[in-house]
Amino acid sequence: MRGFILNTVRVKEEDLVVRVLTKDEVLTLYRFYGARHSYINVGFLIDFEVQESAKATIKRLRNVMQIPFEFMFDLEKMLYFKVFISLLNKHLIDVTKIDEFYYNLLIEISKKLQKRDAKRLIIESYVKLLEKEGRLHKEKECFLCERKIDKKIALARAFLPAHERCVMSKGFEKEKIELLFNEKKSLLFDDNEINRLFKIVELGL
Repeated sequence: MRGFILNTVRVKEEDLVVRVLTKDEVLTLYRFYGARHSYINVGFLIDFEVQESAKATIKRLRNVMQIPFEFMFDLEKMLYFKVFISLLNKHLIDVTKIDEFYYNLLIEISKKLQKRDAKRLIIESYVKLLEKEGRLHKEKECFLCERKIDKKIALARAFLPAHERCVMSKGFEKEKIELLFNEKKSLLFDDNEINRLFKIVELGL
């Protein structure tokens, strides 16, 4: 079985409670500490086994093998990947069964990240997630006052469109938002705009 580590919590000195995202489940597993155990961390893709335990309510994480990414030694890209993973963990906090989309999205990011700008790729992936969940609002209508947006489009958390005056935030040109929302491409945004978009992503999925 393979999955991405969403979160780890240390218990009993060096033991861990680990949340793992697989293709169809979010598993909460117990991992005993041992000298021969491989190092694991948030964002890692691992191959592993699940062991039932008659004496415990939580299953055990066993025979862990890390599957490396090309970008793993690029500390900046790995940091941004972990940011997205952590946001996804919070987003899926009460989930056990899950659509394969989320696992495939992380696989897609991990394959592209070596050659792509991390913030741009994560922003585009964020839009894909919003669309999958039916939360991507492509209509040019302010979510606060419910009136049409004629000029620049400001974005709130979850990329909700709004008037600049309604959210007291600088907006983006319409054609840039349209390309991002419709084709999942961020190429029209300059680096300063990408930084602004990424700060919105960091507010939560």
